[in-house]
Amino acid sequence: MARQFPTFAQVSQYFTTEEAAISFLIDNGIVLRERKCDCGNLVKLNTGRMSYRCGIRGCRKEFSGFKESFFYKTSLPVSDILHLAYLWLCKMPLDAIVKYTGHTDKTVSSYLKNFRKLVADSMDLMELQIGGPGVVVEVDESKFGKRKYNRGHRVEGVWILGGVERTPEKRAFLISVPDRSSETLIAAIRAYILPGSIIYSDLWKGYQRITEELEMQHYTVNHSIEFVSSEGVHTNTIEGTWNGVKRNVPVRCRVNGAIDDFLMEFLWRRQNQNSLWEGFMRALQEVAYES
Repeated sequence: MARQFPTFAQVSQYFTTEEAAISFLIDNGIVLRERKCDCGNLVKLNTGRMSYRCGIRGCRKEFSGFKESFFYKTSLPVSDILHLAYLWLCKMPLDAIVKYTGHTDKTVSSYLKNFRKLVADSMDLMELQIGGPGVVVEVDESKFGKRKYNRGHRVEGVWILGGVERTPEKRAFLISVPDRSSETLIAAIRAYILPGSIIYSDLWKGYQRITEELEMQHYTVNHSIEFVSSEGVHTNTIEGTWNGVKRNVPVRCRVNGAIDDFLMEFLWRRQNQNSLWEGFMRALQEVAYES
């Protein structure tokens, strides 16, 4: 049974008082009740000061209760940050969040960027690898960003390689690539598609060496003639995915260095679609920040 995304009424208490917000972080293991000092001594959290203080004579070190967490050295109260995160998870537009919370456009934009980075950092390669023995994976590449009618701000754009399993879960990967050469595409497929997978693609020459180099079964469809081959080969699933991805990547961010976290956010939301709030809490638990 799919988990329900919490209603605002169910979590609003964490957005209104700092005490409730911090207790929520502690109860969910995001802020630890105890942790080791650099000297090795186990130190308890002082919730009043939101700090740890070592009691060992000769050490007496005091450090923040938010050490290594997302909340370390943040400018807003924890309650405000949780509120912004909830609205972001609900996919509320930036301008609406600004009006709703009263924070500046710059502040909201900065935190949304940090949330995106957080969930991206919470994912590892194993989570992004798809396919497996006998699993059909459709692959395709798409160009994000272009200069419209030769007017306005010039956007060079970036190529994205994507793959989607032909399974009920439709697990996927999306990565930016420098080009569509055979070397680039084969290396990416080797990294993100598990051995034994069956690859479906169009006739782009960059895919021609899949069987030879990866020892995967590879079938193609000629899009200049048909959308689905007589053998049932098509790439409609991954091509349909591009529409969803592009709706979630602002045009100004469709460039190298800016697009990757948007791609990871899309995949993260897809993997956690039935437990977004819980998934965000796990990301807060698992990702450590330099102090």
